[in-house]
Amino acid sequence: MRKGRIDYRMQRRAVLREVRQGVRSVGDACDAHPDLVRAGVHIGTVVDDACPLCERDTLRHVTYVFDRKDPRNRGGRAVPRESLARQHERYGDLTVYTVEVCTTCHWHHLLESFLLVTRDTAVG
Repeated sequence: MRKGRIDYRMQRRAVLREVRQGVRSVGDACDAHPDLVRAGVHIGTVVDDACPLCERDTLRHVTYVFDRKDPRNRGGRAVPRESLARQHERYGDLTVYTVEVCTTCHWHHLLESFLLVTRDTAVG
């Protein structure tokens, strides 16, 4: 069950507006870590839209999961989006992040985060 989804598209639009207005440099917006770019190339989900900055068709969504049960395990791992159910079975409750990355110009932005939980723990 997905729970607590946070959408970062408004923030994404604000960053893109700042780049277009010259308030923020393209270099500042296109500084994806090499590991993120590699994950985009090898396990990222292809996106139908073009990159909002370089306009090439090399935009990918990379999914990261973090184990919620073991606070000592702070490192997340990039996984193929289609493996989320298997990751949930194996590791239990997860925090999931989806990051957009262009494998050409290195634009990147966090798109969403949510919890993937076994059952709703809310009282009601």
